[in-house]
Amino acid sequence: MTSRTNWNDLPKPDSDEARAAHDDEARISEFRELVHRLRTEAGLTQADLAQRMGTTQSAIARMEAGGTRPTLETLERLATAIGQELVVGVGTQLSQNRSIAKLVRQGHAVVRKAS
Repeated sequence: MTSRTNWNDLPKPDSDEARAAHDDEARISEFRELVHRLRTEAGLTQADLAQRMGTTQSAIARMEAGGTRPTLETLERLATAIGQELVVGVGTQLSQNRSIAKLVRQGHAVVRKAS
């Protein structure tokens, strides 16, 4: 099986416009990986997760394939569907660093078990 290339492993483009497009694709890639990881850790199939989120299996497949841009509403529905809560921090780190994975690593955006 061929491994996927992570957007963050690719060199950053030189122009501001290209860099913005690169960063947008990196966010989509991080979201794709987050959805897949949380779903599999919860032991759910795409159909199971879709039912819990009130959507279709094909919508979950699109999320995991990188065909969907992450929204706060989608992240909230995802967290609720797997019995966890979404915690998002606000501050200078959020405006300087828009990568979901980096926010999670730095403790600014976390999906954790609901209390």
